[in-house]
Amino acid sequence: MSTPERPLRIAVVGAGPRATSLLERIAANLPGLPPRRALEVCVVDPHPPGGGRIWRHDQSPWLWMNTTAGDCTMFTDASSTCDGPVVPGPTLAEWARDLASGSLHRPRGFASDGADLAEARRVHRDWFATRRLQSRYLSWVFHRTAERAPEGLSVRAVRGRAVDLRDLPGGTQRLALEDGTALDADLVVLAQGSGDTAPAPGEERLAAHADAHGLVYVPTASTADIALDAVPAGEPVLVRGLGLAFVDTVVLLTSGRGGTFTREADGTLRYRPSGREPVLWAGSRRGVPYHSKLHYDLPGPRPDLPRHLDRAALAALGAGPLDLREDVWPLVVRELAHAHYAELARSHPERLSLGAAEFLERLESADPWEDRVKELVAEAVPDGADVFDAGRIDRPLAGLRFAGHDALGTWLEEYIAADLERRRDPAYSMDLAVFFALLSVFTVLGEALADGTVSAESAAREFPGFLGFFGFVASGPPGPRLEEVLALARAGVLRFTGADTAVRAVEGGFEARSASTGATVTARALLEARLPAPSLERTTDPLLLALRERGEIRAREHGGLVDADPAGQRLRRADGEPHPARFGLGALVAGGVGAGGFSRPRTDAGFFRQNDAVARVLLAALR
Repeated sequence: MSTPERPLRIAVVGAGPRATSLLERIAANLPGLPPRRALEVCVVDPHPPGGGRIWRHDQSPWLWMNTTAGDCTMFTDASSTCDGPVVPGPTLAEWARDLASGSLHRPRGFASDGADLAEARRVHRDWFATRRLQSRYLSWVFHRTAERAPEGLSVRAVRGRAVDLRDLPGGTQRLALEDGTALDADLVVLAQGSGDTAPAPGEERLAAHADAHGLVYVPTASTADIALDAVPAGEPVLVRGLGLAFVDTVVLLTSGRGGTFTREADGTLRYRPSGREPVLWAGSRRGVPYHSKLHYDLPGPRPDLPRHLDRAALAALGAGPLDLREDVWPLVVRELAHAHYAELARSHPERLSLGAAEFLERLESADPWEDRVKELVAEAVPDGADVFDAGRIDRPLAGLRFAGHDALGTWLEEYIAADLERRRDPAYSMDLAVFFALLSVFTVLGEALADGTVSAESAAREFPGFLGFFGFVASGPPGPRLEEVLALARAGVLRFTGADTAVRAVEGGFEARSASTGATVTARALLEARLPAPSLERTTDPLLLALRERGEIRAREHGGLVDADPAGQRLRRADGEPHPARFGLGALVAGGVGAGGFSRPRTDAGFFRQNDAVARVLLAALR
């Protein structure tokens, strides 16, 4: 009697948004690319599928999404240019509306509770949902995809941690799990996200200093995993980082410890301390918090993007690998400036000293671009608030020196208040045009990094800085959160150390100084309010460690990410050869397009295009 053949199997390590989208793309493409026999996709993760570790439901309700509910989707739409079929689905806002109305189809395995329903009833397009509600959305997408899988496809969630991966005779892949069981598969996709990392050398020294002297040191970590119980109340605490992790950390140490906000009759937000907060002294390289999210729509249609930075423009720069700073950055600035000034002319022509038509004609025909646009702006844009200056935007504290922290704090409170006002004012819709231009730039650069158009050395050296600029300008906190930051500063619970803040260990604690003042701050606690940089060299993931030790994966030269062949995201061995049955996607893998955040609808998101392409490569390999 013959033994029935097992189904063909794809094992996906990781069960977060990347794995969930890849599963959806496999299901969408399967009818057009059927394998030889039935296919099973096994998603392996110790955390529930959909959200995975980072977006699990089990985290603080104080933590919010950084993307509005109407701007977050897990589905392709009419804008998607992927080769596979477009299968539309709801945005987070649309899904929450259906959950609130009771009309949501509830697939097997999906669960929600009263708190989810209560929040869903408040959700609207511009709502910043809690991370817990986003986790429910991701869970629903996963279970709905599994339930609607086409004939011949089954989906299984395997709760466990993958610790090793071996080749078996015939090419089968054996995935070993922490509990001693194993899973055999024909293809394996590593999609764990950035994962845990060991401290960087400087962080190791600070942690050792804290251990030796009874101090508090909180290392870099995902906000969902950060441990803040040891942070003392009423004492100064140094904080490194002023981005999104900083905002989340501040929320957990203030509202999360019983503090409350009240709004006065004149609209001013005030903070009422609980007495359990520390006094937070925060600084960073830039020295100012990320810009608030924009809270309006463009008066007219979205700009036609990109205009200056596309694949043809990059190809025109030459055949060799490009330098991101020298070759590509000027095109980035040109793209952003063009979007800014075109929107100024279209929607606010009264602020020009030239007619809008003439201004736009000269903007479009400017050559050489930088010189001609500089002349045009000097002639036609009289208000400095309407001038686009990438350097001034990026480093607002550059060249400023203050007598002490009080003077610096006064300047920063005024800066934050002005930012909040401008980001809510559609009179400055040029900022939103720049935001859309940044999205297009991010997509083009992601693909250029993935396929080697930009040199690996330049990418490793310069791309983190571009990511920082993108996050600072386009991916800041919700306006209400930045308003809370301002209220905390006015209450004296939050203070600032300035730009180019440096921290060192000193006797009895830690000391911070910056380029903005001559003053220093000392504290017995230091908190790293930053996400750990993805790094294969510092990963603590047991599966990646095992593969790296045997030379079955390698780090991309200069970058520290897991190296992958851009043609299909196959993982490269130490000798550079791609493994025929192992693939990688996400923040820790080179070429992980769209790994920086959730995709927006109607933007032809690179996240979906890459997931679709890899899904088709997987199915083709199984044929």
